[in-house]
Amino acid sequence: MSKLNIIVEETIEKVKAQLPGRAVKVSNVLRNSVYHVMSGGDVSAPGEPPGVRTGNYRNSFRSSTENNGTSYTARVESDCIYGPYLEYGTSKMAPRPHCERILEDATPQALAIFSEPYV
Repeated sequence: MSKLNIIVEETIEKVKAQLPGRAVKVSNVLRNSVYHVMSGGDVSAPGEPPGVRTGNYRNSFRSSTENNGTSYTARVESDCIYGPYLEYGTSKMAPRPHCERILEDATPQALAIFSEPYV
């Protein structure tokens, strides 16, 4: 095996070893972004992220990672039944979009985490 092949193989192993930890870091960044985006008062205007009256919805978000064998996914999810109603609105309430804003808020930090050198 050539020296170049050895270096490539070692680098691949470093990346494989460090990806799980980085995915966890990114899932935590996403969770923190939930709190950042939904940090307003108890009332929200149409088009703004949901207000925080009791904190139940905001606190229902859980971060996780998944490895499907070839890639890692970092996510934050809520099983709160009224989350989709807040995100998309209803016939009686305008949407309070927040999912895309959470992603936008977390993206710069997530990119920085995955861009760090693999040592």
